[in-house]
Amino acid sequence: MNGTVVVMVTGSVLANGQGSHISDQRRNAEALADGLTQLFVSGRKAIVLHGNKPQVGFVLFRSELASHVLHPIPLDVCGADTQGATGYMLSMAFGNTLHDHGIARRVMCVVTQTRVEPDTPDHQIRMRSIGPFFDREKAEQYRQTRGWTIAEEPGRGYRRAVPCLQPLEIIEMDGIRQMVGAGDLVIASGGGGIPVIRNEKGRLEGLEAVVETEQVACLIGRELDAQELLMVVDRDDAFIVSGLAVEGRNELTVDELETFLAQPATLPISAESKLRAAAQFLRQGGARVVVTTLRRLSEALTGQGGLRIHAAAGRTAGE
Repeated sequence: MNGTVVVMVTGSVLANGQGSHISDQRRNAEALADGLTQLFVSGRKAIVLHGNKPQVGFVLFRSELASHVLHPIPLDVCGADTQGATGYMLSMAFGNTLHDHGIARRVMCVVTQTRVEPDTPDHQIRMRSIGPFFDREKAEQYRQTRGWTIAEEPGRGYRRAVPCLQPLEIIEMDGIRQMVGAGDLVIASGGGGIPVIRNEKGRLEGLEAVVETEQVACLIGRELDAQELLMVVDRDDAFIVSGLAVEGRNELTVDELETFLAQPATLPISAESKLRAAAQFLRQGGARVVVTTLRRLSEALTGQGGLRIHAAAGRTAGE
């Protein structure tokens, strides 16, 4: 299959529970680059997005530990921080893989801003917990002094909760389009991009909010007329629970996926958000979505594995 590929890698692929030190994240970035080698070699146009939930958690936890001597880090700046650090590790890993295979292709990393819808009615706003856990006393203190919304997670403690807003526009999209069109391997919109709005003067302002990377992947896919969305997840568990394993070869159409999503069964949020994004990507003109784990990524790219969702009945894997 020709056409542009949007690759979306969850943040936990790079910073998993077993290894979250910088050295571990570097190794995971190298493993991702190895797994994507076939895509690199093919010369297909590609853009890579990465999640940042674990990485943001690390930054906020460090900020909390140092709060007695240093200023707190605003969430938009935290997003920029993780885009830069993670983008750097991915850029180096991708560049080294290209070098090892004798491929002359630039790797470009873009710190990206995402304009969001600020006027969503309160009852439609989804909240997402971020950062470290606190006890009741500390959480109440921050609620009063910092104006935080606090969410309790039974058995674990209290965390800050922030709005998850709908993406409307990628501020750097024109530059991204030019680089992808030139054949550059682009890393952009880490964590869904930094949420921003335009104020009454038309100036950009950062927000204390988050954006779903899956939704931004769909937005970028539409902007680039991408034909394929490749989602790389760290574990198969959430999909196995939902009945759609992603490590073995498993095929269905978007019609079948939407019928599945319409069933009353409760899906893990992590799986549901990706499956709904898959349906959205295909309905807006994409041809195929492939969901796989990092350890089976190479097999998925050769058509031997992965949950493969097609735009229409009768479409094969194109392999």
